[in-house]
Amino acid sequence: MAEYILPDLDSMLQELLLIEEGEHEFTPQDGISDLRQLFFPVTRQGVYLNHASQGPMPRPVAVTMHQYVDDVSGFGSAHVSLWLEYILGARRRLALMLNGHPSQIAFTGSTGDGLMLLASALTWQEGDTILLAEGEFPSNVYPWLNLQEQGVKVEFVPAHENRISAAEVKARITDRTRLVSLSLVEFLTGFRNDIQSIASYCHERGVLCGIDAMQALGAIEVDVQALDVDFLVGSSHKWLLAPQRTGLLYVSTDFFSKLQMRRKSWFSVDEPYDFFNYEQPLKRGAWRFEHSFPNMMPIVGLDSALGLFDGVEGGMQAVEQRILGLTEYALDGLERLGYPLITPRGKGERSGIVTFQLHPARPDLTVPQAVEALAERSITVSARGNGVRISPHFYNTLQDLDQLLNALEDLKQPSAPKK
Repeated sequence: MAEYILPDLDSMLQELLLIEEGEHEFTPQDGISDLRQLFFPVTRQGVYLNHASQGPMPRPVAVTMHQYVDDVSGFGSAHVSLWLEYILGARRRLALMLNGHPSQIAFTGSTGDGLMLLASALTWQEGDTILLAEGEFPSNVYPWLNLQEQGVKVEFVPAHENRISAAEVKARITDRTRLVSLSLVEFLTGFRNDIQSIASYCHERGVLCGIDAMQALGAIEVDVQALDVDFLVGSSHKWLLAPQRTGLLYVSTDFFSKLQMRRKSWFSVDEPYDFFNYEQPLKRGAWRFEHSFPNMMPIVGLDSALGLFDGVEGGMQAVEQRILGLTEYALDGLERLGYPLITPRGKGERSGIVTFQLHPARPDLTVPQAVEALAERSITVSARGNGVRISPHFYNTLQDLDQLLNALEDLKQPSAPKK
């Protein structure tokens, strides 16, 4: 049996305990048996393997959210300046996670909202072409399809063996290609696109390149400088373990100069509370794209969640290493049980998502039925397309995956004939 070397979870969480509790030792209480259960209450209910859909809020995030709700309930806007600090904190922490600058970060309504904002801020000509990938999540499709009314063409690079070939993306770039928009991690397959290579090729030819990082942020290291992308979009409520929902937008300095402000409002300007000065300049950097007062509640939660990632020993490097160790273990187990894999396993291709088809011995079983059968065993996963998708986070354990694999061992047994 292969060895799976994962960063020690208790060591990763111990620093959080020191930060939050001011204690040097954890004393089990109230039925909470370990640090994992303390920080991630969802682990007390069963095995949660659905972070690609919705991330459960860790305890520190839930505590902060309760404090915010209680404060606004009791005092209204009296302490708004305190909570505005959380917005600055979330922007700073997110910039640190991305290796960007806070002035390059804006909060939007959602992933799709950020892309629609960018699509409307660019000037298009009839015949301009946008390249997307087959199987992209619709949030990274409709904002570009909306431009067809302006004569813009949208083309899809086909997937082969559940992969998007970087070579094929490059081969489809012509002198009419204006922009390439891909997911860093594909939501159906977990395939990690070779964005660095694609972005470099695009920029050599004057083509814009950006990413939907929804299935990457909080699961793998994302460095916008190393990837050299013009923009990045995402949202708060999956791997980042924050509440629903605020969108996240990063804009590179070079790309920023190409954008026109076609959707500005009172909060876009330098002094929003100078209500009747309509001639004042816009805010600096990406902040001008926040055209209305920010959605305070999810951003307060996001700042708290990002603080958790800041505090984990080893940071995002350890988080990614542990997640990839867990998914490798799951992939090996699924292959051993005979479940056909959808997720590619090549070097540099994996992420936090593993998707597989149902066992050939159970043609009578549907994907939703399999997901429901796992839910009856308190194992939460998703049905996606013709496969079952699991997405463990760093706080999951090999024992969690053993519970899944044991359940799948039972599910592959032929059903008894009906009498």
